[in-house]
Amino acid sequence: MKKYFFLAALAATALASCTNDEFVGDVSPTNPQETEDNAIHFGLNLQNVTRADIGGDAAATLLGNHFYVTGTKGTEATDSPSPDIVFDNYLVHYGMNTAGKTESNTANWEYVGVTPGTAPYADYVKLSSLNTQTIKFWDYSVDQYDFLAFSTGTFKAVSGTSGAANEIGVTAMKYGTGLKNSAVAYTFDIPSVAALKSTYFTDITKVKPANYGKDVTLKFKNLGSKVRVALYETIPGYSVKDVKFYTVDGTNTGLGATSTDATLISANANGLPIKGTVAVYFPHVGTDNESSEADYDKAATTVTAAASAGSSKTQTFGALTDQLTTNEGDEANSNDYLGRSLSAATFAGDDDADFYQAVFPVSSSDPLTLRVDYTLVSIDGSGEEINIYGAKAVVPATYTKWLPNYAYTYIFKISDNTKGWTKPDGSSPAGLFPITFDALVAEATDANAEQTTVTTVATPSITTYQQGHTYATNEYSIAAAKNVYVQVMDNSTVPATLVNSLSNTNSLLYAVSDADATEAEVMDALEKRTTAIGADNVTGRNGITLTKNSNISNTVTSIVNGVVDDPITVTAGEAAQIAIGSLSAGTYAYVYDYTTGSKTTVTEYQPIAVTTGSAIGSGSNYASITTTTLNGISTTTAANEAVDNRYIYFSKTTNGGATTTYSYISVSGKSNLPKGLIKVLKSSLTTGVAGTTNAVAGTFYFDVYTTNNGQYAVKVIKVIA
Repeated sequence: MKKYFFLAALAATALASCTNDEFVGDVSPTNPQETEDNAIHFGLNLQNVTRADIGGDAAATLLGNHFYVTGTKGTEATDSPSPDIVFDNYLVHYGMNTAGKTESNTANWEYVGVTPGTAPYADYVKLSSLNTQTIKFWDYSVDQYDFLAFSTGTFKAVSGTSGAANEIGVTAMKYGTGLKNSAVAYTFDIPSVAALKSTYFTDITKVKPANYGKDVTLKFKNLGSKVRVALYETIPGYSVKDVKFYTVDGTNTGLGATSTDATLISANANGLPIKGTVAVYFPHVGTDNESSEADYDKAATTVTAAASAGSSKTQTFGALTDQLTTNEGDEANSNDYLGRSLSAATFAGDDDADFYQAVFPVSSSDPLTLRVDYTLVSIDGSGEEINIYGAKAVVPATYTKWLPNYAYTYIFKISDNTKGWTKPDGSSPAGLFPITFDALVAEATDANAEQTTVTTVATPSITTYQQGHTYATNEYSIAAAKNVYVQVMDNSTVPATLVNSLSNTNSLLYAVSDADATEAEVMDALEKRTTAIGADNVTGRNGITLTKNSNISNTVTSIVNGVVDDPITVTAGEAAQIAIGSLSAGTYAYVYDYTTGSKTTVTEYQPIAVTTGSAIGSGSNYASITTTTLNGISTTTAANEAVDNRYIYFSKTTNGGATTTYSYISVSGKSNLPKGLIKVLKSSLTTGVAGTTNAVAGTFYFDVYTTNNGQYAVKVIKVIA
């Protein structure tokens, strides 16, 4: 994980994390411990994700050798930072090897005499109401200073609206009471993603008297977000190639052109912003919020897309070309197939940028859809192919809010639990079972505040999330001491309700007996079980046991461990919380039961192979019928008779009139039957036969299980200690 974060920091503009008191400093001329230099000076750091600060020439280059700063002093009120202006939108300029030449410059950053609009600063827009910029000294009689700043980097700042591709429009920063009630502090008019990547801003940097006399070190963060997409597959017996991405969403296939570029589709009617106005504000300022609000003194943004061509319904990432692998059964055609594990996931886009695309922050989030066609190729060397169309995943809006200076990684996992069509027009049954997609969201500025989600691709789609989830292992950790949260998207734009109108919980957690069970195998156990349909625990005909676990709540209203511990509010009944601290390490299955009405159940009898004189099986509930009994049954089928689930069927063959042979006939998947099959009521079989019973000649033995028409969505969750 840290490797990915480190590369992300080097591959794109350096980013900063939250501010704290350690990097700001002041001294007052009246301070008994005053130094010889009582002027206020500025330093600078831009922090990358490994917490190694970028300063000096490198930081200055990223900021285009300038930033604007507003600073106030006084006593912070309950609704605003300190009120008295000290720096009114001052321009601060970087000059290499200028430190120490003036009293106001100790780190190559100067503000005295740096007056915008006058030589040599004629190209900088004037935002201050003052005529000139003068030296400022620390006032030790006040309780604190508050600073906020921004930079347009290598782009030219102009007043108001940008008029050229190389310009960014800006407005003057407000301060004090002007920041209360989430008022807009200032705005950027951003003409392009390139301009967005060049724009930086800070949280409110608070300075207390203990730090007076030191450089005021401002930590900037980039205005843009970064997003990337990757896929991998875990389908037994097959590799995946030729992935194509839909560029529009819909209810079926045949939606128009697909693309080889990985594409996310926004559910927002206006799409995702690609240029427009970004307003910066501070949601929680004032001393009454200091201990109660996670975003205290932190800057937030809202984006208004430009009226003309300011948004797009899709975000593209480039082709899946850089990390493709080899099919085990097709070694000659290397680098054609998706990776087969999370650590070997195939990313889309430019390796030199660590596959990230810069995007505008999104404060009012909406679901994101990824929809794909792909081809399965058998790994046995036969070359067998199966084409899948229209497989779909919906990531809920809870996890699609893009914050400035954060990086989001959506990793999609194609598994054997996939619902797509094998006919391009969607007329075939939706099977192989659903594809599952792992959607991971990783925060770029602090390796301790990762947001990782895992989303199944199916209808419904299931998203699981645990703060700090490490996608390198794809396992949820008890040691992380953070609960796991679950949301289900039922192909709409809002999460499904996990407690239905009858107050029945249709959101369940099971411990899975098979540590390697897949979603499809859990689904099979739910649909074909040897236990009663109403039993808490489920034993599948496939041998998998699902033991109901009570450590799940379906009525939470807050995901308490969001990004940097900022809680995410959710509607009651639309998110489940799994108390991971109460679990043991192992494999679990989250099951969303969305059956409409009562389940229709059918008792099935599946013949088993036996050896005369040996125990018939390891179970406790078998059924049997003898050939003597069959010989006494005269009821047979008519031509084209419909299959009746009350019966099992046998054929009867007489050889030379002396020997009669009976054969069990499977009617699975059939709707009509040929004439002359013997019809045997299931209720007439001997039931409750113990598995320890020794098989005798002339007897058919059956495994008894129940099928049901329940509709289930499944997500397997691996939990480690």
